[in-house]
Amino acid sequence: MANNSGNPPLDRLLTGGTIVLGGGSRAAAIGIHGGRVAWTGAAGEAPPAEEVMDLTGRLILPGAVDPHVHFRTFSSQCDTLGDVSRSGVHGGVTTMVAYATGEEDESMLGTLRRCREEGEAGCVADFSLHAWIFEDFDYLAEIPKAVDAGVTSFKVMMGYRKRGRGRCIPDEYTYAAMERAAAVGGIVLVHAENGPVVDYLEDKALAEGIDGAEYLRRSRPPEIEAEAVARSAHLAAMAGCPLYIVHVTSAAALTEVRRAQADGRDLVAETCPQYLTVTDDAVAERGAIAKVAPPLRSRPNLDALWEGVRDGCIDLIGSDHSPYTRAQKEAVSFTDSTFGAPGVETLLPVLYSEGAAAGRISLDRLVQVTSEFPARVLGLRPRKGSLHPGADADIVVIDPDGETIVRAADQHTNSDYSLLEGETLKGRIEMTLVRGEVVVREGALEKKPGFGHFIDRSRAGGRAALSEAR
Repeated sequence: MANNSGNPPLDRLLTGGTIVLGGGSRAAAIGIHGGRVAWTGAAGEAPPAEEVMDLTGRLILPGAVDPHVHFRTFSSQCDTLGDVSRSGVHGGVTTMVAYATGEEDESMLGTLRRCREEGEAGCVADFSLHAWIFEDFDYLAEIPKAVDAGVTSFKVMMGYRKRGRGRCIPDEYTYAAMERAAAVGGIVLVHAENGPVVDYLEDKALAEGIDGAEYLRRSRPPEIEAEAVARSAHLAAMAGCPLYIVHVTSAAALTEVRRAQADGRDLVAETCPQYLTVTDDAVAERGAIAKVAPPLRSRPNLDALWEGVRDGCIDLIGSDHSPYTRAQKEAVSFTDSTFGAPGVETLLPVLYSEGAAAGRISLDRLVQVTSEFPARVLGLRPRKGSLHPGADADIVVIDPDGETIVRAADQHTNSDYSLLEGETLKGRIEMTLVRGEVVVREGALEKKPGFGHFIDRSRAGGRAALSEAR
């Protein structure tokens, strides 16, 4: 960071804190003008500012970029896109990329337009969208139009074939999506599970009267995930398409990620806080509210994932916020209950506490996987993911001496439970700024719905975009 002379007077100057970036940390001041980072350097050399905030003893991080959130759009989830953003900013998420789910016979562009309008009316954080891929070649033909509309990422479901749960598509459509996305600078995101084999194993478990945690272990073992990672990596390499594996959960899947990366494949991997901190014992203890897909795994898998975050195999961490109420989750049998759990509000607090504060990862690695790398991979740079001059002044202020007790009743999603209920986390988010404006201060929301902006994204970066930051 450097002192940049000739700047206009600042709107706001943050002094006294430690600025944490992907390349390291230092005590410095940061100046904001017109919603952007305008100046960084020693506080005594700062231009005049209309407001000076003394953040002595605090950590100043780029706001988290959550690349993986879901919301209620022709689904039964209990949060609108605006609700997700409200929950997110309380947890330091300043930009989120949400999955835009369409209704039957709606075009890809129609879905994206509708979801963008919903977000612009209701969000208090900035946002972008991922488009879903369906088993329809005419639908795939809209991929170039989506890229022109600022959406450069496309989601493929390899799991969830039966029981009306999802949108599993055959491999030919996956490959066609990869070809078309690659041609226009897009990236394909894959939920990696072998859907047809899951269906077979589910039916077999049900026939044997297996339920609960054992049902998930038998029907969705780690090998189901690993096979799909390997298969999608080969397909993406054939198509010349950057590949993004969402929510990696197991050591077996991580082995396939490592193999593909070692072979030079343009593949990035994401995991989620729940897969780093909650074991499959939670399913036996708590039932359907701990039912997610891929499922929670045993302790050795958690340890392997932390190693992947440390050594650079795992590049991004997203929440996979998938909000339902306890009543929704428990209204039917375990096998018929929905998959998913809330998490956007605890994304950064969990990773700070159980990652950086616990010594599992460094502070700069925390910033890389929660801010810098999601922005690079998904084409949000240079606006998002850093605090360098010219970037949006999206900032989260953490009191490292504070603590956060996770209580569903205190959170801002409409979901009424948390997989981490009652856990005490080190650190406390004191303030969140979006484009230089305070959105949350000491737990109070200061902006109204509609403050959030849709962010047009440039060509997706893939793993190649991360090389300069490693």
